[in-house]
Amino acid sequence: MLITIILIILGGMGAIAYYLVYIRPKFDPAQRAELFEKQGMLKESVIEYRKVLESRPGDPTTRYRLAGLYLKLNEIDQAIMQLEGMLLTGKFTYEIDSLDVQKKLAGAYYIRDDIEKAFRGYLEILNLYPTDPEALYHVAFIALGQEEFDFAQKHFDRLVKLTKDDFDVYFGAGITCYQNQRTNEAIAFFKNALALRPNSDAANLAMAFALQRKRDFKQAIPHASAIAERAREFEVRYMAKRLLAFLNLQAKKNDEAVKNFEDLMQSSRDNDSQAELMLALYDLGYACIRTEQINRAYEYWNELYQMDKTYNGINRLVTMLRREMDTSYRQLQDGFDASVMDGIDDWIAGAFPQDFLWKVCGLKSERALDLKNVMVTARIGVAREGDGEARSSEVGAGDRVARLIKLDTESFRIMANRVVGKMGYRVDQILQTYREADGVDFLATSNETKEKVLVWVRRWTKTMVGEIPLRNFAQAINDIKAKQGLFITTVDLTEPAKNNLKRLQKVTMVYPEEFDDLLRGIL
Repeated sequence: MLITIILIILGGMGAIAYYLVYIRPKFDPAQRAELFEKQGMLKESVIEYRKVLESRPGDPTTRYRLAGLYLKLNEIDQAIMQLEGMLLTGKFTYEIDSLDVQKKLAGAYYIRDDIEKAFRGYLEILNLYPTDPEALYHVAFIALGQEEFDFAQKHFDRLVKLTKDDFDVYFGAGITCYQNQRTNEAIAFFKNALALRPNSDAANLAMAFALQRKRDFKQAIPHASAIAERAREFEVRYMAKRLLAFLNLQAKKNDEAVKNFEDLMQSSRDNDSQAELMLALYDLGYACIRTEQINRAYEYWNELYQMDKTYNGINRLVTMLRREMDTSYRQLQDGFDASVMDGIDDWIAGAFPQDFLWKVCGLKSERALDLKNVMVTARIGVAREGDGEARSSEVGAGDRVARLIKLDTESFRIMANRVVGKMGYRVDQILQTYREADGVDFLATSNETKEKVLVWVRRWTKTMVGEIPLRNFAQAINDIKAKQGLFITTVDLTEPAKNNLKRLQKVTMVYPEEFDDLLRGIL
């Protein structure tokens, strides 16, 4: 009888297990959705997730996963709808916080080519997380593309401190500095960019122009020469060799400059490029005059005159040069008539327009956007956040700490970890805590100094931080050989503890108001 009962129980348990493992998933749309997603059946997974939303419209996990699927399927509008809905309801999980959603939404706007909304979204992220590299990257480059150079500069200045070995960041920062007349900084950034991509035509060109502006012509020559030697496109090769010719002139290498211009003339003939040929002839005339080869200058200009009598005042130049060739040098010196020699400096200075590098660097946006209002709003938001009293009195001040206190132990640890990360530290280890219900202890590393830091996070409600916990914390810092200690608390200190704190140099307190503010966007 006993054996029969045992067999019945085991059979029942087996049936339940079979139902839970094999039968139930077939009827549960959430599990079917996950299964379809793993199998790459994205459209089928979308259908199942939508079924889940019908029964649980506000479920954040389902909406987030559904948004991700829509992005993979390139259904951007549908993804945006889900992400906007999440931010509107303010419902998140411990694995999916508002920052995740904000980043995905801003990225979706960008994919949809709604750049203004993307720009606003990334700025809102920076209001909460001023050192977020992804947001800084997009804000800096969008502002740069719209020629908002000062605004872009502020964000590049922060971005370059947070990123390493990123060609795009170095190059963008260099172009921004160049446009803002910060030439030495531009050269430093272009040098970093070239260390990563030595054969980049854009970076070599930018370096050449920056060094030319600095009047370091000899250092600029190799960069222009590198492009001229390897460029395959005729237009790129022509531009680089023309720049090289002017750099040689400015470096007092006149014969090399003339040779560069003659190469340009010949390559233009070979390529049957009329506009480039006329420009080369025009340049050659001045270059030969610079080297006192007057007859050759006349030949080149006369050829240009025969091609187009209206080209850049060539009629006047040929006439002046012919007159000077028929006049003795002393008579020319004693006279007051204009000379072709007078135009050489202007010719060199005007060889490339001031905005030439900006137009060819590839960072200028093809479409003009109205970012002014967005930028003004961002400045106002930042100014408000600088006011401690105003910030602590905004929506939900104090509520976030109250909600944190009520979390279960594991969820509390996750939130505490994120707060520590937001403060600029990386949690390396969760330490044993005297009473887990009271809080959590971390061993962390400072992102900035790389030093070891002990962190205590306490969610007390019916007591205050007294002298004993404070002394225990200071002793723990020494025991663990940490450089500093962070005591993050949901309650204030007693007066004796405040007096004692002044003598504890390694202890930094994070009080409830600051704790609550750090939870903004996390909880």
